[in-house]
Amino acid sequence: MSNHKKLVLPSVVPGEALVQTIAEESAKTLRTRLETQSKVEVAKLQVAKEAIAATKSFFEVLKSYNELQATRAEWEGRVTAAETAVQKAQVDLETAQENNKPKMGELEQSLEAQTRLLSLFDEVMKEVTDADLSDDVRKEARQYLLQLSDRIVQLKK
Repeated sequence: MSNHKKLVLPSVVPGEALVQTIAEESAKTLRTRLETQSKVEVAKLQVAKEAIAATKSFFEVLKSYNELQATRAEWEGRVTAAETAVQKAQVDLETAQENNKPKMGELEQSLEAQTRLLSLFDEVMKEVTDADLSDDVRKEARQYLLQLSDRIVQLKK
């Protein structure tokens, strides 16, 4: 038996090596699959996060739009109220103008008469000042004209 060669068995039996290789490849495949699924889930979470942010922005825009509409309605109401007030004021003004027409006519006539009196007064005062009169006559004429001017001013009131 000494001629017999010893049978040397590999430390790993070929069937076991195959099983071990398959197990390692399966683990790598599983790890790769888990990493891929993890990345997909992270991407899904990121998309969900962005969708939530977009939805939040949409609701903020909607809220802003509603506030704008409320403000617009408020201002339209204010404008309508102001237009109504302006129309009422125009009617009141026209009524007051119609009611005051006779008084305005009287005032215009009075102004015209006063203007004529003042012009006449100025002419008389100039003639008295320029005339060759004694100081006493001039003083007396001026005194009379000053009284007359006071009466003219009282007519104005």
